[in-house]
Amino acid sequence: MQTAPLIVIDGFLPAELALQMRRAIDEHFTNPHLHRPETHQVWNYWFVPELYTYLRANPEKVIGRDWATAFHSALRRWSIATLGMANVTWPYLSLYVDGCRQGWHNDSLNGRFGFVYSLTRDLRRTIGGETLVRRETDSFRANLARPQAGRGFYELVEPRFNRLLLFDDRLPHAVERIDGSMDPVEGRFVLHGHVSEAGPIVEGALPAAAIAGPIIGILQQFRDEATAAAALYHGPLMLRLRIAPAGGVADCAVLLDRVLHPDPGHADWEVLRTRLVDRFRNAAFPRAAGETLVVQPVAFGALPAGVA
Repeated sequence: MQTAPLIVIDGFLPAELALQMRRAIDEHFTNPHLHRPETHQVWNYWFVPELYTYLRANPEKVIGRDWATAFHSALRRWSIATLGMANVTWPYLSLYVDGCRQGWHNDSLNGRFGFVYSLTRDLRRTIGGETLVRRETDSFRANLARPQAGRGFYELVEPRFNRLLLFDDRLPHAVERIDGSMDPVEGRFVLHGHVSEAGPIVEGALPAAAIAGPIIGILQQFRDEATAAAALYHGPLMLRLRIAPAGGVADCAVLLDRVLHPDPGHADWEVLRTRLVDRFRNAAFPRAAGETLVVQPVAFGALPAGVA
């Protein structure tokens, strides 16, 4: 079961694919005296006072659609297998040079997880560009009787080449200011966007239409019985079901749980989650010629953009 608010994967893409993407970036900036508007006036300088200072582009205009699609497809496959989430936004390619940064903010309405994939050189003539992600703990009450600073309040993730970072979009996050060379190839390059659920994922003998009725019934009964309690929670719960040919549920496991309560001391969620999982384990589906695998999202609270 995935419950962590932050995930770091080094060597996310095959090395040759990552290197091809980086070579495309380097080639984009070679021979500056030959640059033309149709090929190089593609960067948007995004400046929002006290918040954003960096350049961004559609990745296909810099690294090509084939490489951008290869990354997007790999991330979507990983997200489905690991998080049960199939909605992966088309990424931005962003460049940070001297003075660029992101101030503290969250993206609670943009997705469930933010993703940041680095194409930054490990050896560069700049410093900074780390992603900062606040910890889930109450930093005020957790440090009433002791001094604390810097990484005691947040996680710091360096933009290492071919590193994928995902973090809960609700957590405040920022990007450390870049200092050093103004040469763009020495800057911070990242592909970034958001991941969220896209409805049930169904594989196997039963079609999606055949499982929809029983699942809708389970969720409706659960909400009717636990409306007051469920209204206090926020976040996604992803369940993975294995439906036997006879129609019974052979297994129901929690794939991802990022459901939170406003009160950090609240301790009733696991009881409520167990009640819901038990309902799915006791569900009855139509008979079929073989097994059916289902990843079923259960959303609590307000939905982010793109989630139906």
